[in-house]
Amino acid sequence: MNPLHPRRKHRLAHLLPALLVGLLPLLTVTPTLLWQERQDLRRLARQQTQQGLELVDEILGQADLAARAILPQAGQPCGQAVYNLRRQVAVVPFVRSTALARGDAFYCTSLSGPIALPLHSGQFVNGLLQLLPGNRITPDVPLLYYRLQGPSGDAVATIDGRYLQLALQDASNNNPVYLQIGREWLGPRKVGRGQAPQPWQIQESRRSQRYPYTVLTGYDIPPWHLLLWQHHTSLAIVLLLLGLSAGVTLYWLLGRPASPTRELQRALEGDEFEGFLQPVVKPGQPGWQGAEVLMRWRHPREGLIRPDLFIPRAEESGMIVPMTRKMMRQVVGQLSRQPLPPGFHLGFNISRAHLQDNRLYDDCQELQRMLAGSQATLTLELTEREMIEITPAVEELFRKLHLLGVKIALDDFGTGHSSLVYLQQLAVDGLKIDQGFVAGIGSDGLSGHIVDSVAELAAKLGLETVAEGVETAEQMEYLSRLGVGWLQGYHIARPMPLAEFIQRLRQGDTWK
Repeated sequence: MNPLHPRRKHRLAHLLPALLVGLLPLLTVTPTLLWQERQDLRRLARQQTQQGLELVDEILGQADLAARAILPQAGQPCGQAVYNLRRQVAVVPFVRSTALARGDAFYCTSLSGPIALPLHSGQFVNGLLQLLPGNRITPDVPLLYYRLQGPSGDAVATIDGRYLQLALQDASNNNPVYLQIGREWLGPRKVGRGQAPQPWQIQESRRSQRYPYTVLTGYDIPPWHLLLWQHHTSLAIVLLLLGLSAGVTLYWLLGRPASPTRELQRALEGDEFEGFLQPVVKPGQPGWQGAEVLMRWRHPREGLIRPDLFIPRAEESGMIVPMTRKMMRQVVGQLSRQPLPPGFHLGFNISRAHLQDNRLYDDCQELQRMLAGSQATLTLELTEREMIEITPAVEELFRKLHLLGVKIALDDFGTGHSSLVYLQQLAVDGLKIDQGFVAGIGSDGLSGHIVDSVAELAAKLGLETVAEGVETAEQMEYLSRLGVGWLQGYHIARPMPLAEFIQRLRQGDTWK
């Protein structure tokens, strides 16, 4: 899979923080809303269990009245007691039937009078309450027995479970409320055995202080997006608009070009400048005999940027000095560990800003120390894009550089400011014939004469010559016959990254 294009990667790098900022209002407000929703639901569940408890206590209170009214007749013959049993059913709310029992068996009921049915007293919770899913007469209607014990027998008041379900429904808020009595529970639609269903994230239960039962309920917290959209629609819209505005603004700010100087400073700190080496050969000798180090900018958004698009600005701002210094150390640090041909020409471009920087001599001293184990010759190629003021300090700098063994050449000779003046006043070691003149060899008679004149001038002054921009075999042959000492151009090799240059140098994959 092909890697992302640098511009696309750069856009992605801007998009991610913009999205994060865009989501920030939601990310900061949503946890608070979820916490508040949890507190509200817990408070509501407490209110519901309290209300359910009060309603069920009221129903059981009525059952207690009925049971106490018939308890004195427990043990009496059914014929004497049945009237009072039926009277309690008629006058006491919520009571469906009443009954008397002795010896763990019912013997009289308000429904049919005399009866013989087991009481199962051991199944009553605290001897007081028993929840049943139904009986033989109404098998689908839940029942709740309320039992009081006396010296001669027991009194039982039966509550219709539907009253209890209505009470629980009144206490609910469209969520189920359950009644737990011992191991049985009563829900909105049925009676179950075991623990009442508790599928909620928030649960509340409340135990009666008067009777042995518990009321419980709970809530699930809705997903955050539903919570926002359904319960806080206006706030959600405001947060989305706020986040969108913040995200778009940040994306625009990140994508806005920085000032040229700040962008160069950022690139320098990010190690985006690197040296590309273009091989240099000597006519009649095999292999690469040197290289000119050309600065390239590997921009994270624009990819590889040509030097003519950023070098002039770097020279104007003075950033060219730290940029060159860092590149020099990187390149020399790598090449110093490689076996190089004798007299290997290693050229770096310098400008007026370098001559005004007091650290140039110290930098060259360090580079020479790094190259001490190799046979390379460090050459500084002075560009003429800016007018250079020749002062005693500049002359002294050149003298000290020569003592270090550093050579100095005039780059693009004849195209810049006062080339002949520099040649007269500065102690230089060589000239570089501009590629514009070299390109005219064989097609432009004037360019050919200029090349001849520069080569002749250099020979008379004892200066080395380098011809750049050699792109054809014809140009190379002409310059070789002319006695130009060094040749450089696409016909020999294009500029290449340092790692590729070292690899090809090791493998001998060079000019033959």
